[in-house]
Amino acid sequence: MVPAPYLAVVSPDTPPGSLVYKLNARDGDEGNNGEVEYFLSDGGDGRFEVDRKNGQVRTTGLPLQRDREYLLTVVASDRLGSRSSPAVVSVVAGPRAPQFANTSFTIAIPENTPEGQPFLVTPAMSFQNQPISYSLLINPSSLFSIQEETGDISLTRSIDYEADQHRYLLLVRASESQGSLSSATEVRVIIVDENDCVPEFLQSIYSKDGVPETVTTATSLLQVSASDCDSDLNAELTYYTLSPDFSISPHGTIFPGGALDYERPNHIYEFVVMAVDKGEVPRTGTATVRIRMANVNDEAPEFSQHVYRTFVSEDAGPNTLVATVLAKDPDGDGITYKITAGNEEGNFVIDSHKGLIRLRSSPPPRLQGVEYVLNVTATDDNASGGPQELSSTAQVIVGVDDVNNNKPVFEKCQQYRESTSVLENQPAGTVVLQVQAVDADEGSNGRVTYGFMHKDSTVPAFTIHPETGVISSARKFDRERQREYAVTVTATDQAGDPLIGICQLNILILDQNDNNPKFENLRYEYFLREDTMIGTSFLRVAAHDDDFGSNAAITYSMSQEEPEYLRVNPLTGWVYVNQPISQRTYISREIVATDGGNRSSSVELAVTITDVKNQPPQWEKDSYDIVIPENTVRDTPIVTIKATSPLGDPRVTYNLEDGMVPETNMPVRFYLTPNREDGSASILVAEPLDYETTRTFMLRVRAQNVAAVPLAAFTIVYVNVTDVNDNVPFFTSSIYEASVTEGAEFGTFVLQVSANDLDLGLNGKISYSLLSDKSGDHQYFRIDPEVGSIHTEAVFDRETKGSYLLEVQSVDGWESARPGKHGLPNSDTAYVRVFISDVNDNKPGFAQTAYEVDVDEDADVGLAILTVSANDEDEGANAKLRYQITSGNTGGVFDVEPEVGTIFISQPLDYEVTKHYKLHLLASDGKWEDYAVVTVNTVNKNDEAPVFTVNEYYGSVTEELDGSPVFVLQVTASDPDKDADQEALRYSLHGQGADSQFVIDEVTGKIYAQRTLDREERAVWRFVVLATDEGGEGLTGFTDVIINVWDINDNPPIFTCAPDCHGDVSENSGPGTSVMEMTATDLDDSAVGQNAVLSYRILGNAGVDGVVRIGGVASDMFSINPGTGTITVAMSGLDREQVESYFLVVEARDGGGMAGTATATVHVGDLNDHAPRFTVPRPCLAMVSESAEPNAVVLELTAEDGDTGQNAQLTFSVVAGDPEQKFYLLSQRQEQRGSLRLKKRLDYERPSEKSFNLTLKVEDLDFFSLLTCLVEVEDYNDHAPVFIPHFLQLMPLPEDVAVGTSVAQLAASDSDSGVNRDITYSLSHDSDPQGLFAINQAGWITVAHPLDRESMAQHHLVVLATDRGRPPLTGSATVQLSLIDVNDNGPEFEVAYAPVVWENVAGPQVVRLNHSSSLIRALDRDSEQNGAPFSFSLAPEDRHSRDFYLQDNGNGTATVTALRAFDREKQKEFLLPIVMSDSGTPPRTVTNTLTVTIGDQNDHAHQPGEKEIFINSHRGRMPTTVLGKVYAPDPDDWDNKTYAFEGHVPSYFILNKRTGFLIIKENAPPGSYEFQVRVSDGVWPDAISEVTVHVRELRDEAIYNSGSLRLADITAKEFVERRGGLSSRYDLLVDFLSELVSVAVEDVNVFSLMDVRERMLDVRFAVTGGAPYVRPEKLHGYLAAHKQKLQSFLQVNVTQVHVDECSRTDCGASGGCSNVLSVRDTPTVVDSGTMSLVSVTVESSAVCSCPGREHAHQPCTSYPRNPCFNGGVCVDTQSGYR
Repeated sequence: MVPAPYLAVVSPDTPPGSLVYKLNARDGDEGNNGEVEYFLSDGGDGRFEVDRKNGQVRTTGLPLQRDREYLLTVVASDRLGSRSSPAVVSVVAGPRAPQFANTSFTIAIPENTPEGQPFLVTPAMSFQNQPISYSLLINPSSLFSIQEETGDISLTRSIDYEADQHRYLLLVRASESQGSLSSATEVRVIIVDENDCVPEFLQSIYSKDGVPETVTTATSLLQVSASDCDSDLNAELTYYTLSPDFSISPHGTIFPGGALDYERPNHIYEFVVMAVDKGEVPRTGTATVRIRMANVNDEAPEFSQHVYRTFVSEDAGPNTLVATVLAKDPDGDGITYKITAGNEEGNFVIDSHKGLIRLRSSPPPRLQGVEYVLNVTATDDNASGGPQELSSTAQVIVGVDDVNNNKPVFEKCQQYRESTSVLENQPAGTVVLQVQAVDADEGSNGRVTYGFMHKDSTVPAFTIHPETGVISSARKFDRERQREYAVTVTATDQAGDPLIGICQLNILILDQNDNNPKFENLRYEYFLREDTMIGTSFLRVAAHDDDFGSNAAITYSMSQEEPEYLRVNPLTGWVYVNQPISQRTYISREIVATDGGNRSSSVELAVTITDVKNQPPQWEKDSYDIVIPENTVRDTPIVTIKATSPLGDPRVTYNLEDGMVPETNMPVRFYLTPNREDGSASILVAEPLDYETTRTFMLRVRAQNVAAVPLAAFTIVYVNVTDVNDNVPFFTSSIYEASVTEGAEFGTFVLQVSANDLDLGLNGKISYSLLSDKSGDHQYFRIDPEVGSIHTEAVFDRETKGSYLLEVQSVDGWESARPGKHGLPNSDTAYVRVFISDVNDNKPGFAQTAYEVDVDEDADVGLAILTVSANDEDEGANAKLRYQITSGNTGGVFDVEPEVGTIFISQPLDYEVTKHYKLHLLASDGKWEDYAVVTVNTVNKNDEAPVFTVNEYYGSVTEELDGSPVFVLQVTASDPDKDADQEALRYSLHGQGADSQFVIDEVTGKIYAQRTLDREERAVWRFVVLATDEGGEGLTGFTDVIINVWDINDNPPIFTCAPDCHGDVSENSGPGTSVMEMTATDLDDSAVGQNAVLSYRILGNAGVDGVVRIGGVASDMFSINPGTGTITVAMSGLDREQVESYFLVVEARDGGGMAGTATATVHVGDLNDHAPRFTVPRPCLAMVSESAEPNAVVLELTAEDGDTGQNAQLTFSVVAGDPEQKFYLLSQRQEQRGSLRLKKRLDYERPSEKSFNLTLKVEDLDFFSLLTCLVEVEDYNDHAPVFIPHFLQLMPLPEDVAVGTSVAQLAASDSDSGVNRDITYSLSHDSDPQGLFAINQAGWITVAHPLDRESMAQHHLVVLATDRGRPPLTGSATVQLSLIDVNDNGPEFEVAYAPVVWENVAGPQVVRLNHSSSLIRALDRDSEQNGAPFSFSLAPEDRHSRDFYLQDNGNGTATVTALRAFDREKQKEFLLPIVMSDSGTPPRTVTNTLTVTIGDQNDHAHQPGEKEIFINSHRGRMPTTVLGKVYAPDPDDWDNKTYAFEGHVPSYFILNKRTGFLIIKENAPPGSYEFQVRVSDGVWPDAISEVTVHVRELRDEAIYNSGSLRLADITAKEFVERRGGLSSRYDLLVDFLSELVSVAVEDVNVFSLMDVRERMLDVRFAVTGGAPYVRPEKLHGYLAAHKQKLQSFLQVNVTQVHVDECSRTDCGASGGCSNVLSVRDTPTVVDSGTMSLVSVTVESSAVCSCPGREHAHQPCTSYPRNPCFNGGVCVDTQSGYR
């Protein structure tokens, strides 16, 4: 459990439930197994509790004993019973000493830790939240310091692991700044060796001569050795080398790493060896090793490349140069070349001496495949005398460049055309087909990628993987929208001039049963005479299914209902009479259409049974057949139909029935218009027709008479649409691409283009042609007019022209019906881009036939000396050139970049060997080639560096020598160059100490020490000496110089612990006991003589005055080991009480007689030798109440002990007189105090617990003493009242039980006496929050207020009995009372119905109450016995009985029927009072109102409107604000309009196109803006509305000089809207003020309208009478005088002239009230049709104050207007204006 350590403090007076500590345990399991619970297993004496869920330790409320420590043992457990180890939480009730984070600290620090840098923090926590200061109680050698505020520990000086001691023990104290609380902890500091010495080799250069190159890897060549001055792992060395040619053992022995070679520069191997120590950060020393080789003839020839790569064209001719190979023998032998493999067909020959590989001359070569791999062998002639001829092999890879003379071909294209399909509704990415094209070429010429050709403007329906040819869908398909897709697939090879193959195919979309059948009509209705014969078919229903095949096969069925009056033929859909219908007036059935996939839909069939005498209207024809072309324009009449009524009233109404499928006019393509003149009706075209979409229509027309019981008859109008040529033959792609090889013969096929025309017959017959243009490209091609295939009409040369662009045209076969075509057919055009692919028919050529260049002999290998280039008029792969050196390359010292022609140095040049080279260079494109000659002249250079006589020089010099400079040694070198001037050598010295400690004579090479040296600073000096020829300006050789400094005894010993050397020893320790180590160091050389050999002795005792006293007690008490410096006890008798510390003066002396001293302080430790004793008065007596809580303090005890430290820490305990362990003693060991506390509760009533005679004990680690103490117990009241029984269940009561009825009586008893047993009764508020019941002091519960079962069906009353003790105690009992239902609630609507009946729909029609039902349902809050079934009726006083009819269905539901057609513009809603009764006893009847909304249809045209908007911009700042809606008057209010700016678009305004709301942008400048808005509803003609916006700036001066009115019973919107033909009240108020104050209308600004409360309006206005504003006092005076006239003029009640909020504010005794205006940045918009007002939001509020007394003057600039009256001048002072 965390967090540890488990320490806490708590105030002794803390309230119950206070958080003391929070434990947290984690369980790695999941779910319930990982849930942890916490338990207090021991301790705490009931003063604390642990929350089982969250581990919080809290107080229980029992009293806490001050300064006592409580130990709580807490265990955590999971659901499986696994327990954690216990956590013991220590809680102190009072102050607690600071606590360190750890009981002790141990840290290891490196020896190079910087002085003053903190390396450890010893944080301590103050439980009193007091500042803590830190100090060091033990600080060996004063080596450490601690930051007093933070506890950061750092070094006071640097440490050297090799010289200082390695372990230190510190004691850190943490003290609180207030009080004496402190604690201490130990800190152990371990010094860790830092790897600060670099390994050093004994020699800087090691060499070995005459090593034969045949030496084996097991041969030891030489031994290297290094040393490291560090210790342990930091001094352990391992040897390494990075040379791949050699290996070195971990101990420094060097072996060959593999075969060695004499044939290398200067025949020398030179490499670096490393000695690496094993420090955490390893350090490395290096030395150089030189191995000089002896020659043996063992080298085979070496090719310049292991693999040669070249190419040749597949149609290259005889003797074509293919490649040049070059080998060099390191032994200098001659070489012959031979092709040994890969030339089985004999196509290649090689020149055995020059290495030139060519194609054979006869017979002509025949190259096949992609490449040839030739193995070429170079064999030496063994002229150097080896045991045998040696040879090596290289590979020559000859790539055969394929000629791209084959197009990709789709071999299965016809199969793809016939069988490609994909199922509809599949997700995007569905694989449709994998196409494959074959290209007979090789390599990239035969590798194809796939793609599509399509029109640029279309979104592809499919995707194709360019590599695999897998065609996948790019979206979901709907077969019912498009049944197939034309796709053109391309295959393009990867040649530089690619060739393209094409496959055109149609992808069919397969059907999935994803469409329900759709009936032709939304509803079927028929009128049957009551005498219709059984078996008579009277109506045919029809449904369509957009699916295909069996998915579209439809069967019909009818809902089962007995008796089965009607049936439907399952196949034909004919409905016929199955049983006599004379007894029915109305039959409603549901007809279901089901397709082959079991998807279905239904439609309602309503049959009205008519009297024999009633006759429906008679149609002139049973059906009408019409034929019209698809381009018939809108509003064209296509047929006139007529029906007549045989009744007295001949009038007939017509209605074109709504369809459900396109064939039955869904969406609407036709509409019906009645002809009033002759009683007929005409059907007209409503929307454009499309033969390709719907070819036939079946329109069902209803004719209905106007009888009291209207009857209807139906006829069918069959409309056949004929095709016109209205579809364009569109090409499948906007641009086609193809390629033709140059030189291809006349009539070569290029590609086939394709177009699609949706028309039929001649209208869809397509012919193709090539259009002529200025370029004349069309004359080189021809096209098949029937199929669209294009062929060549010429032989092409790519170098003359690389591409051609053709324009192809598709034309259909008849005159176009599209507008503007004027009798011409439809046509489309596309472009065909034809690329001429290249053939290799041009020879490369060099720009020059000869080149010459000079090169220095010391030029670097790899240096480019010249780049030559050749040109080839071909392109792509045919123009790719390869360069080769065919001859003249003696020794292979040059090579050429084969692809760019750059000649570079591949072997070192040597002027002395070859002075001139004549290189023959070839450029080849694989078929054709050309040559050039390159002459290279070698320029001589100085290239031999000086050489020293030895590789390493050694010298020595003694430290501290005077008489500088001192000669040390001389180095010599020579120049191996021929005829070199040996006197021109110059020497220089390099390395640390050069030119400062040592110098060299640059001519003689003599080295001198020019300063006195100190070996202790540096024992060895290493330098590099350079020798440079040509007087110091030429080449340089080098050697190593090592100089050793010899030691003299010039350093005394130094103690590492000085000046603070401390040791500890316990008193009474015996002789030989180790006390401390006194270690000294000497900087002299310990490896030479006795200069650093030390011996130790104790000189005497140092006094307080610093004087050393030889001999004495101190000297005799201790002794020191002369060799190690270890101090031990020499004799017995150490006594801390006599001497606490000894100060010993110790001397260390080296072998040369130099000495050093230091003082060792020895501290004598204490032993326990005093017994503790109590210090309380005798006799000991204490009193305790029986109500005392556990842990309560009974008695405070103190004791004393003569010892100190741990020996004086005392423990208190109870040892006798407490058999039941009622008490315990809490010890404060360091303070030597103890608290006698209560462990368990006491009971005075028990005789054994009236008093206790306790024996108490105090003890230290070894001794103890006893004390007897009498504790007497005082009595306390401790019993609560008790009910018997504590739970009472009563008989149920009716919910209408009378108030005051007695319910039950309860009684409680108390075991206490006196006032502690006097009981009062009450009811718990939580059990009766509404106070429905009451209880008296006799325990009787009565009904106090009426009860309601529907609010609460059962009551659980908690009765409380409280005694009068202090504190009082309470007992409780629970009474359960259930209520019996009474029918006191009437029925309610099941849901909040909001039915809509659409206007202009003829009745009768059933009203749908929501989206799912047309039935009214009810519910009742009473029980089931007083609820359903319900009855429904319209209230007798309903005035809408002619409009609506309510039918009670007898099953708890009702139906509302609309009896007529409605006009929303006359009445928008009807309120129907519906009477509902339940079945309770007695029944309860209520009336609920059903609101029927008349739905709006767009049956009125909207009109142009004018809107004027007034905007008041406060201080010119105006946020982006919605100004209101553009005004376009329209009686309809449900239609959807769109709005758009007409003409000029104002820059400062935004228009919401959907809502018509106008928005002004932020900070629009003042001014007037006029613009127009076009308003459209998609039905009626568009209207243009005018908008005028006035933006004016409103300054603060206008606001604070404004007048105000408060108007009653009016809103801001009503104030600005026009009332019929009357002006708005806004305009009337402006006119009234203008006339009242005699100013122009423009000078009156009504700038704020604020609805302050419900139908309460504040109006604010400003009036300018010239330049200044009219004062508000004057305005209010005028208005008050003419208030009656103003009310009459405005037709409104003016409640206040000058709005005064103080009249509604009670300021009490504050002495006064004032009105304060506040202006907000957010404006208030009032929009009302023709006008909008953007008001400044001004709010008036009352402030209770005395303005004259409390007013504080502010600076003049802070006021909106001059605060001084009567023309006074405002002047600023320190206390405001004056």
